[in-house]
Amino acid sequence: MKLGKGSCHGTFGELVQGIIGKRPFLITLPIPSLRSMATFIPDPAISEIRVVDSKIKARRAGGLLLQLFGVKGGGHLEILSNIPTGKGLASSSADIVAALRAISDSYSLPLTQEMISSIAAKVEPTDGVMYGEVVAYDFINGQLIESFGDLPPFILVGIDLGGTVNTIEFNQVPKAYSQDDQNQLIEAYNLVKKGFWEENPTYIFKAATMSAQVNQKILPKPIFYQLEKLAHTFQGGVVVAHSGTVAGILIDRNILNCQKVVSHITREISIPFKSSNIKLFQYKSYEKTYVTIAENKVVCCL
Repeated sequence: MKLGKGSCHGTFGELVQGIIGKRPFLITLPIPSLRSMATFIPDPAISEIRVVDSKIKARRAGGLLLQLFGVKGGGHLEILSNIPTGKGLASSSADIVAALRAISDSYSLPLTQEMISSIAAKVEPTDGVMYGEVVAYDFINGQLIESFGDLPPFILVGIDLGGTVNTIEFNQVPKAYSQDDQNQLIEAYNLVKKGFWEENPTYIFKAATMSAQVNQKILPKPIFYQLEKLAHTFQGGVVVAHSGTVAGILIDRNILNCQKVVSHITREISIPFKSSNIKLFQYKSYEKTYVTIAENKVVCCL
């Protein structure tokens, strides 16, 4: 036993989410600068995992991990995160994955991504954040469907529209996808595959917009059509948290006059929130720079 550490990234909504046939799925949009970091101190004197800041889901996942490997004992779990909750940024999934990694590090357990998925899905619908790359993932049953790799260079300009969504309650409500909706989702899924295969983000952006359009019937975003118009102007796509409050625009990082485009998009998104304190954030995907997202704040991810 030793001091164990683990971490996990968050997401900005999902590129695509819905059902194909009867199988629920999502396609992840990892954001490395959104991060949960866990520390676990084993303590033979106690028989349970103790947590601070009401990280109940992470504690439950940790208990399931110890049961899986037949480990008797407990310890103290601490999680530090810059991922806001209830926004669709995979905050609780990241907490769970970070906690499992910290506890397995402490006990030198041979933890696999599949084990993490199985345990996380027993706690709540999970976002596939145990995988660092973009993946298609069954978020209800905790199963990897397909891995796509890393996204081509992109820029994300996004906004938190305020409020929170309880993911567990949201996923307990059946979603009425029509046959046309499902056809749209199948096409979106195939466009993502094509985009990665051809290394062409245009297809991925189109897929994200199609999925966001379908989601307007389920959890509508009030500025969706403004985002859609802006995305079309700059050959980008709309990305949303299908069970959260954030939405944004994806554009090719190699677009001509990149900074002017970003400034224009940011200004246009900000117009409905003139009375709010709009703040811009940036990060590069290969750097571990934290991003803070608050209500009615614009976020720019490079």
